[in-house]
Formats: sequence, C-alpha cells, structure tokens
Amino acid sequence: MKRPWKNRLVVKFFLSYLIVVLLLFVFFYLYAGAIIKDFHIAFLSKKMQEEAKIVSRLLPLGLDGDVLDKICRELGRDLAVRITLIALNGNVLGDSDELSVAMENHATRPEVLEALSKGAGRSIRYSTTVRYEMLYQAILQREKGRIVRISVPLHSVEEAVGSIRQAILAGLLLVSGLGLSLAFLFSRHLERRVKRMVEFSENVSEGSFSRGPIQVKEKDELSVLEKNLNEMSRNIQEKIKGITAEKEKVESILRCMIEGLLVVDTQGRVILLNQNAQKMFNLAPRQNFFGASLLEVSRHPEMKQLMEEVLACDCSKECFTKEISLDDDKWFRVNAVSLRDGNEKPLGYILVFHDVTELKRLETVRSDFVANVSHELRTPVTAIRGYAETLLHSPPSDPKDAEHFLGIIHRHSERLGRLIDDLLTLSDLESGQIRLEMGKLPAADLIGRVLEIFQDQAAKKNVALWQSVDAHLPLIIGDADRLQQLLINLIDNALKYTPSGGRIEVAARLVSSNNHQPPRVEIAVADTGCGISEKDLPRLTERFYRVDKARSRELGGTGLGLAIVKHIVQAHHGLLRIESKIQKGTTVRVLLLSAGPAKESRGILFLCTGNSCRSQMAEGFARSLAPENVKIFSAGTEPKAVHPLAIKVMAEAGIDISNQSSKGLGTLPLENIDLVVTLCGEAQESCPTLSKNTEHLHWPLPDPALAKGDEETVLETFRAVRDEIRARIEKLFNP
Repeated sequence: MKRPWKNRLVVKFFLSYLIVVLLLFVFFYLYAGAIIKDFHIAFLSKKMQEEAKIVSRLLPLGLDGDVLDKICRELGRDLAVRITLIALNGNVLGDSDELSVAMENHATRPEVLEALSKGAGRSIRYSTTVRYEMLYQAILQREKGRIVRISVPLHSVEEAVGSIRQAILAGLLLVSGLGLSLAFLFSRHLERRVKRMVEFSENVSEGSFSRGPIQVKEKDELSVLEKNLNEMSRNIQEKIKGITAEKEKVESILRCMIEGLLVVDTQGRVILLNQNAQKMFNLAPRQNFFGASLLEVSRHPEMKQLMEEVLACDCSKECFTKEISLDDDKWFRVNAVSLRDGNEKPLGYILVFHDVTELKRLETVRSDFVANVSHELRTPVTAIRGYAETLLHSPPSDPKDAEHFLGIIHRHSERLGRLIDDLLTLSDLESGQIRLEMGKLPAADLIGRVLEIFQDQAAKKNVALWQSVDAHLPLIIGDADRLQQLLINLIDNALKYTPSGGRIEVAARLVSSNNHQPPRVEIAVADTGCGISEKDLPRLTERFYRVDKARSRELGGTGLGLAIVKHIVQAHHGLLRIESKIQKGTTVRVLLLSAGPAKESRGILFLCTGNSCRSQMAEGFARSLAPENVKIFSAGTEPKAVHPLAIKVMAEAGIDISNQSSKGLGTLPLENIDLVVTLCGEAQESCPTLSKNTEHLHWPLPDPALAKGDEETVLETFRAVRDEIRARIEKLFNP
C-alpha cells in the first residue's frame, strides 16, 4: 500500500492547508497578544487615572520634601503603585519610592508634557530611576499648581499577557490540529476520488471499458467531472463500436470481393492488399505487406510497367484501364483511380484486378467454336452447292452419274442436319433449357433398347455387341430419352472406331463409394478399337475435338457426340470417366444415381471435446453437402456452449449454425452411427472413441477457442480451422 505522505497529491493538498494554517496561527497569535496587551494597558491606564484623581484629593497643599514623601509612600503602599508629585516647572515635590530632593527635574518626561498640554498624559518607558520599564499616568491640577503621576511596573502586565498568550497558544494548537486533521482526511478523500478518475481515464485511453462507469456519490465540482468522464467513456465506446462495425463491413466487403484490391501510396508502396489479391499473386495469406514495395508483391515485368504507367497517369480526371497477362496464362483487367484526402491532396492509388482469364478462355473457345462450326458447315454446304450447280448448269448425260450426284448431296445434307441437331441439343444442355423428365429406369431395358438400334449396323461391320447387367441391380434415376441419347452417342463412337471382328460390350453394375454416399450404377461401354493416346483423353469432351479428323468426317461424325454426353451426365449429377490404351480399345464409364434403398440407421458423427467449435462447424458443412439419407450428428465428451466466433465465421461462409446446440454422447442414437470423425488436436487433447465397431477417421485440428491475441487474430485462427474443415468435408462427400 502506498503511504499517504508519499502520495504527491495528498502532500500538495495537505501542505497548502498546513501553510495557510501556520500563517493564520502566527498572525493570530501575534496580533491577539498585541491586542490583549494594548487592552490591558488601556484598562490599567484608566484605573491609574482614577487612582491619580483620588490621590490628588488626598495629598495636602504646601507640603514637600520628606513629609510629602512619607504621605506618598503610605498611599503608594495602599494602592500598590508608585506616586510622584511634580510641580508645573518639573521639580519633584514628593515620591513614594525615592527621595524627592534627589530626583532630577521631570519637566521633559513625555507623560508630564502630555498632561500639561491635554490635562492627562500616559507613557510607557524605561525608568532611569528604578531601572525597569514602567507605565506612567499623569493628571494636571492646574488650580493647585501640580501634576500627580502614578506608575506601575509593566512586568505584571507582561505576566498577565503571557498567561493569556499561553491559553491562546493552547487553543490555537488544538484548533489547528483539528483543522489539519480534517484537512488531511479531506485530502485523502479527495485523493481517492481523483485517483479513481485517473485510473478510469487510463483504462479508457487503453480501450478497456470492463470496470464500468465511476460511481457518482457526491454533488460538487468533482462530481461534475466524474459525470463528464462517464459520458466521455460512453461516447468513446459508441464511437469505437461504430468504427469497429465499419471496419468489419470494409473487411467483409474486401473478403467477399472476387476482384483483387491493391492500394499503394504515391511512391508505389503497399498500403492495403485484400485476400483475393494475395491469391492472385500467390502470396502467403497471413503475411503483412504494409509498406512493402511492388517488387515484394510481384516481380513480373508487366506489374512493374503497370505501376510506372499508373504513377505517371493523372487518375483524378479519368479511370486508368489496362489488361495485363501474368504467369500461368492469367489475364487481368486493371482499373486504377486516384486516392485523395479531404483537401484533394493525393495519397496514392487504388488498383482493382479483375480476373478475366475465364473470359479470355471463353473468347478463345468462342472464336474456335465459330471457326470449327464454319469449317464443319463449309464442307457439306460446299459439296451440296457444287453438285447442285453441276446438276443445274451441266447435268450429266448418264442418269447413273446424276443419281450419284444426288446421293452425295443427300449424304451431305444428312450430315448437315445431324450437325445442326447436335448443335441445338448441346446449346440447350449448356443453357439448362432442357427440362429433364426424371424417373426410375431399369438399366437392362435401357441398354437393350439402344443395342437393338445398332444390331444391323454391327452385323454389317462384323462387330459383336455384348450386354452384361448384374442381377438385382437397382433402378437408375434419370431421363430416359437423354440417357438413351447418351448411350447412342457412346455406342456409335465405339462402332465407328472398332474394326471388323472386334467387340463392344455394354456392362452395368453397382459400385460402392468410399465417400460415404449411396452406391451408384456404372454403365461402361468398352470396345476393342484403335484406342486413344493419353494426351488426347482430357480434350475428348471438347466441342469439335477429333483425334483423327479426316477419319471422323469420313465416318460421318460431327465432333459433338462426347460433348453432349458430358453435359447429359452433368445434368444427371453423374460422373464420366474415359480410359483408353492404344491398339487395345477404349472404355467410357458413366456413373449414375441409383434408386436403391438406403442403408437403415446410417449416420456420421463429428466428435471433439467441447462440441463448441470444430465439430459444430463440421456438422454445419456436412448438413449442406450430405445426401438426404445420411444423417449428421456432432457431440462432445465435455460439451460446452457453441462458440460465438464459430457462428460468426460460419455465417461468413454462408452457413447458419446459430440453431445448433452442444450435445453429449448420451443424447445421440449411437446405434445409427456408421462413421465417427474425431477432430481433436493430437498434441493437446486425447481423442475420444466409441466402443462399438464403427468406421473411424481422425482429423487432427487445433482448437481455435484456445487462440491467443486480439479479436482479429483469434478470428483468423477460426477462419483457418473453418476452411480446413470445409476442404475435408468436401473431400469426404465429393472426392
């Protein structure tokens, strides 16, 4: 505890009171002593004046010398005073203490002179006769021709005044002690109030408002200051909340921007860089680039040239726009504007990077598509026009030649029709204008109907068609017409490229998934044709892509068959896989949803210790991605309330988990759990497991609730864990 005398505030208050009290004490003591002495002397002087009048009546006239000295001595002894009788010329006629004949002339004595001029006189002076200070009182008896003087020694007055001064001193000391004690207590009280205000203001200056407002208990000037400090604290809190809310809005906007945002100062140093910009330039997500030069962000020559042009441009009058190409064939459209303060002073530049790589790719695809369509249409149109002009202007004389020409025109017109039909079909599939009539279909019937179409064509080419469908295969969920078109395209391609004596097998079987989704029905079309090189496989589903263009046109292909197959599969939420080996054949596998019954009591449990952060976020993501027949649960071995920051970061991801609650294992139907995913950090917690024989996965994720630092640092930890959980959940359900 801090000692009071070491507190400068108490010392200052107390010393000020002490100095004032001491000054008043000294002044009053001295002034009161002088006043009392003057009062006592005045009282004594008046008394002596009365006694002098009485003595003057008792002293006879005409006497002097020893006789008169004797009378004066007797009267002085009775009155306890010294009596001196003085003639008008100053000669001493009689005295009670000394022989009058031996005394000097008193005409120059102050009291004698005053009595001669005023009738009465008084003086205090040192007596040369008796050799100590005396009080003299003289009265004039002009009719008797004499002056009567009475004197007393002042040491009695001094003794009386001293006694009174001692009493006054004792009283002053007592009052001063009480006053100083009260002053000290008041100083301490005042110091405590001021100290509370100082501590409160320090907390406010540091941004801490946890202690609450100052309690105002008194009504004085300091209470007004306390009220003002409380009001100031409330205003600061409101402003901080407003600033924080605005900051969160800006940060949310920056996070949600699909564009990259780069803010630089007038020297080209980085002021702000949002997350998408960091991703665009392949930068570390948590690295601080404030004040960094542009070379630390990107060393690409295009970026250096861009910054030079921006710094040289007057962006206050018009928006700077330029398209640049960076590494990995990335294209960006950059818009730049000037950043200025309230006084129109330039502070820097705001650069917005729009990723137009996809637009560039689509432009390339569009130009390629137009070129391919033009090329594909030109061949049949040119052939039709050529033979038609020949028949019109130079008809052959031989009817067989004319019939041959007409056959060519008919064949090319059919090809043109197929091409247009495929283009329209592909356009409808890509735009989503085709409405699928979903139903439950038996795979065997679907495959059988399509194979019937190709029986004659396969027989002519001496290619064997085989069908293999597993027994008890569940029904397929899909549009019968579109799935039939899919198989027609696949078998047609297989038949075109399978040589005579080859074989085409269409098989259907049930395949299980290791991602805890229901099994799918796989329809595979396998041929023993020439095969496709591995480098061509990724582009097989592109429009107009042909491995052997000349042979494809010769066989009547439009180059759109597999593109249509891909879009039909996507419309059915299926999967398409193509496998091929040169000179061994090609297998195209299509995985479709089945209508078979789901496994009873199927469920996934996400388990951690507190069930407040990690497992709750995993449950939220899993509910949005899991099939309808899979139930999602989360629980904790020591359940706690759902963490508010977990709710906040999940809301940023578009998933509301505010209605989810924390649960223990005892509240769950454990018999319906098929998979347990534990999310405990290996180094910090022991991972709980269930005793029943269930499949088990372990994701070692740190507990974000244990993160240290300010709110933004903790939020970044929550977001990192959230993103890791989302990636794992997506991989779990969509491998």
